[in-house]
Amino acid sequence: MCGLSFPFRMFLALVCCLVVSGNSGMAQTEARPGQSEDLKLNTKDGVELGVTYYPSNQGKEAVPVVMLHDYKETRAVFGGLARELQNPVSQGLKSHAVLTVDLRGHGASKTQVGRNGQTRQLEADRLSTSDYRAMVLGDMEAVRQFLRSKNDSGELNLNKLCLIGSGMGANVAASYAEYDWSVPPLANVKQGQDVKALILAAPKRNSGGLSIMNALKHPGVRQYISVLLVYGEEDSAGARDTKNVHKLLSKYHEMPPPDQRREQQDLFLFGLPTSLKGTRLLTDPNFAMLPKLDVFLDARLVRQDFEWIQRIQ
Repeated sequence: MCGLSFPFRMFLALVCCLVVSGNSGMAQTEARPGQSEDLKLNTKDGVELGVTYYPSNQGKEAVPVVMLHDYKETRAVFGGLARELQNPVSQGLKSHAVLTVDLRGHGASKTQVGRNGQTRQLEADRLSTSDYRAMVLGDMEAVRQFLRSKNDSGELNLNKLCLIGSGMGANVAASYAEYDWSVPPLANVKQGQDVKALILAAPKRNSGGLSIMNALKHPGVRQYISVLLVYGEEDSAGARDTKNVHKLLSKYHEMPPPDQRREQQDLFLFGLPTSLKGTRLLTDPNFAMLPKLDVFLDARLVRQDFEWIQRIQ
């Protein structure tokens, strides 16, 4: 491994500051988070999604984190990282409510039952553009319904939703954020504008018809969502696409003065010295991304005043 870049060293300093500041007043008797649970969620168009839920011990203060894998992967690739985010080793960091998802055509999400009872087998290499769109409008809607039920039972704060996506999953995450911020508000019911943070590893310019640039051009997404971007410096296509995303977003996220970055910086770009793509950028221990994810979530969600709101079932 070569030496860390200047932005990397700056963020490591931020990690130390936040962890140290969070240690004071830490409750030592806090209960451990519960065991993870494998579940099935049903989409409106008949797909049974395999998911794993890692509950938090923070109740209405818990940040929900949804993890979306890359093409031809499964939710299993995020298992270790999900457990770390659910039960952080570093004192002062809060437990998050994590949901890992097998998107349609992947893992345990390969069967679709039509209204006539006929079944269709979904395979990643045979998915159509409409299937990719259904990941956003179908799979992610089933995820939202699940999280809404957990919100209303006081297990998490849906108003602090973070989506983590790698490769294909990054495009699904950004596209769902666009949809979430396009839902018209209702007078008496909170709907939409729940996604407050995105962590995107090697997002693609286009994945199955899901355009990352179109999604991030939405006024709400580009201005009001905190974003952390990761790419491999030796992956020329991935580096180009990720830098273009950063260029677009940087117009709307002003870099605060050095003494205010800990509290106010909401756009981060990390280039890692590797040709690896997608999920490995987040999970490979050689890149030590976990502390950076912890601090990003702590600064941009845990410490932010996004109120818990009861939803109507």
